[in-house]
Amino acid sequence: MAGGFHSCAIRTDGAVACWGHDGAGQSSLFAGTYSTIAAAFFHACGIRTEGTVACWGDNSNSEASPRAGTFTAVAAGNGHTCGIRIDGTVACWGDNYQGAASPPAGTFTAMAAGHIHNCGIRTDGTIACWGDNYSGQSSPPAGTFTAIAAGGSYSCAIRDIDRGVGCWGTM
Repeated sequence: MAGGFHSCAIRTDGAVACWGHDGAGQSSLFAGTYSTIAAAFFHACGIRTEGTVACWGDNSNSEASPRAGTFTAVAAGNGHTCGIRIDGTVACWGDNYQGAASPPAGTFTAMAAGHIHNCGIRTDGTIACWGDNYSGQSSPPAGTFTAIAAGGSYSCAIRDIDRGVGCWGTM
């Protein structure tokens, strides 16, 4: 995963390797083995193989102070982090600027974090977004989707019906 000025990857043994800028400790990490990782500008988080989340790097907005519990997905934004719990609900922590750390109710199967917004695919395949919507990045199209990604002020998802890509916001 690529962050602002650093990148991280999971090795075949489950260990994480990060490289690049390390001014906030975002390229230094906790020991352990991980199943997935997410990187943002100045922090990164990963789901350990037992399902708990560990974060490293900048914690000035508590973005690197994860919630307790077990998770299936994690997404890191600028100053906030969100994860999908094993029951499908979303928990967010860190900076709540523009509502970025205030997820909607419901259950989700996938999610992505942008600069100060997030989008997730609900269990029925529809998309819900929260946080900043200045460029329309939190106003998803109708329909059902199978995968999602978010950038600074835009989001994109793969449509379920034709496998085409739909994007919204400003790229």
